[in-house]
Order: sequence, then C-alpha cells, then structure tokens
Amino acid sequence: MAVVYPLKLKEEIMPIIELKSKEDHTNKSIVLKQMIYQSLEDYVVRLCSRGRLSVGKAAEVLDMSVYDIHRVAREKGLSLTASDEQRAKSRNVLDKLVKKKS
Repeated sequence: MAVVYPLKLKEEIMPIIELKSKEDHTNKSIVLKQMIYQSLEDYVVRLCSRGRLSVGKAAEVLDMSVYDIHRVAREKGLSLTASDEQRAKSRNVLDKLVKKKS
C-alpha cells in the first residue's frame, strides 16, 4: 500500500534531483523515491547487522527475499551472522539452562 506524504526539501538539492531525473530519463518523483528506498535499504541492513531487526522482517519491509538481504549485506561488507562473542554468550546461557534441568 502506498502512502502520500508531503515533504519539504531544501531548494539547493533540486538541481541535483533534476539532473539525476534527466540522466535516468524519469521524473523527479521517481528519483526521490529511489533515493529514499536506497537509504532505507542501507539503514535496514545495518539494523540487521546489529541484531536489532531480523532478516525476515527486513525482507518483508523491503519486499525482498532473505537471500537478497544477505547479498546486499555482503555487498556492503556487513555480517548478518552472530559474532564469536555472541555465540559464546549464547552457548553459556544454553549450558546454564541445561544444567538447571538436570
């Protein structure tokens, strides 16, 4: 579903938007949407790499597959897997839980 949202932009950026619009043979609205989407993609993948957003939710928000999210992260040099430290913490918690049940 699309949402219409009024937006104020600095006058100084409009020549850049117009230039990109001419280079891409499209209108300014599409250029702005592409720029917003690219920035959103960057932000969402960074959230995933910090463990603040799941890869599944990122894929849903960006209308991509989880494989695409991993590809984008790889292209940006980001890791979406747990670090060695995170794995060790998880292992310690798991060991404690198993000992409590025994």
